[in-house]
Amino acid sequence: MVKMDARIFDDMNFYITPDRLYIEPSESEQFVIIERPDGAVSLHTVDSKERLPIHGYELRKICGVLGMVRLISGLHLVVVTHRIFVGLINNEPVWQMAGSDLIPLTPTLTHLSESQKEQNETYLAMMRQVLDTPFFYFSYGYDLTNTMQRIGSNPKVGDNVGLYGQSDKRFVWNVGLLENFPLLVRYVLPIIHGFVSINDVTVNGHALSWILISRRSVQHAGTRLFCRGINQNGEVANYVETEQILVTGQDRVSFVQTRGSIPLFWHQTPNLQYKPRPQLLIGRDHLVACSRHFDDQCKLYGAQCLINLIDHKGAEEVLEKAYDATVSGVGNTQLHYVSFDFHKECKKMRYDRLSLLMNRITHEQDKFGFYHTNHVGQVYSVQKGVFRTNCIDCLDRTNVVQSLIAKRSLEQALERLGIFKFGEKHIDPNSQFEAVFKAVWADNADLISLQYSGTGALKTDFTRTGKRTFKGLLRDGLNSLTRYVKNNFSDGFRQDSIELFLGMYRVRNGEGLEFPSPLSVSDPTVDWRKRMIMATVLFEIAMFFVIMLYPTEFSFKTGVLLLGWGVMVLFTHRFFVKHRSDFVDRPKLLSKK
Repeated sequence: MVKMDARIFDDMNFYITPDRLYIEPSESEQFVIIERPDGAVSLHTVDSKERLPIHGYELRKICGVLGMVRLISGLHLVVVTHRIFVGLINNEPVWQMAGSDLIPLTPTLTHLSESQKEQNETYLAMMRQVLDTPFFYFSYGYDLTNTMQRIGSNPKVGDNVGLYGQSDKRFVWNVGLLENFPLLVRYVLPIIHGFVSINDVTVNGHALSWILISRRSVQHAGTRLFCRGINQNGEVANYVETEQILVTGQDRVSFVQTRGSIPLFWHQTPNLQYKPRPQLLIGRDHLVACSRHFDDQCKLYGAQCLINLIDHKGAEEVLEKAYDATVSGVGNTQLHYVSFDFHKECKKMRYDRLSLLMNRITHEQDKFGFYHTNHVGQVYSVQKGVFRTNCIDCLDRTNVVQSLIAKRSLEQALERLGIFKFGEKHIDPNSQFEAVFKAVWADNADLISLQYSGTGALKTDFTRTGKRTFKGLLRDGLNSLTRYVKNNFSDGFRQDSIELFLGMYRVRNGEGLEFPSPLSVSDPTVDWRKRMIMATVLFEIAMFFVIMLYPTEFSFKTGVLLLGWGVMVLFTHRFFVKHRSDFVDRPKLLSKK
């Protein structure tokens, strides 16, 4: 926690005047002025010559400042307008962001051309796309970006650096927005993207708080098929840190796991195929990037047990062999590689065979342990390593395995704290806590999957009920179909939205006027092929109905026309297959090759 004089202001009055924006915390006599349109920010106290507007101007209520972003029309202030209470961690409220707003510092758009106005609206839609993605979380007094173990060993905790100053920037999703905003420690509100669930439960008469926090990384962030593998900095796609916390009256127990894309250079570019084959990139230094990734991970977490759940045969085989060989080539003694062909071992819904994997990693889990401290900060044990789990997407199979590892750690903690009865080793499968545990881990799977792939997770029927069901298979089929549509026809826009929000792409002054906007750049040849195919398909549909409905009776002529129509459809199909990538919604802001 941070000192009271460094806590972030929560409820604030927000005044909008033609020349300025004013932010006035409800429990303080200081206030902030933001000049329009240049965005200059100044902090004032009761002794200042500046005064708040008294009446006659628009007044709103806000509950957080996320920063500023530059779009074509100018700077926009991004604020939190609504929140939902999630629960308490260390007596500090945790909130889910339920509403936000972008306030333009330039009051009018008269200085823009018509094309610039359209591009500005597109950028605004991108910002709202990210802000409306479920869910962002924040706290005014608890650092959600850091694990309990990092908080306990962080020398900045308690200093007047504010939550943002002590935060782990890997998980601060408004870090790009704060590049245009000064570090006012009591105003800047860091947010995480992922999942938070806080549950008050009872086990054997003991009142507990059981918490699950998943933090999505801002590094190499993006959508499912446009963001795969590793980059030159050793950062991987869909990296998520998940912390399970158990709080009793006197004790605090934390257990951390990570997930992330296979740390090699590979891609799986959407091309309208149901499941594009993953391709390992040739000519890239996989060993250096992978080594850099694991050097960073070992510094952060200690030893690493690498659980690889992808197929050993078929399309995924090339990645499994390359990952195994690369880890061996890294030569890091802190890495332990465990490969488990999830689909082969658990085929025909035999999920009980996951016990084979759990038996293989039991020794590692006992060695890693968990972080255990009391309510005044006395440390009894620390976690010495983490399980880093992956499948292809790091979503469905990964979450199933992570939930099993988390459950075993939870049972070890309950035994250590004396909450289990004598001789008791496992949570009662019929208890309310067991039901809560399964539901929360399934919700975690759905939300992380929604943020990365656009749909809920697969295989959550096992996480929720402990077994695979026919209804679950049908739900997986629907989600897979929805993923296909979104990944091919809308994820280019989502990828651009994330890159704009995180500051990976920055709009510059004069875009769309002095130099072209990437939103307006297109390939004339591709545009021509798309128009031609669409026109041809419409013509073929019309011709089919004319041939079938116009003649009073079928004749040799009708058959010839149908044959000609069929040949035309065949050639159209072949042309479409050859150029099917033209129809994929691709990112425009930064090249994704």
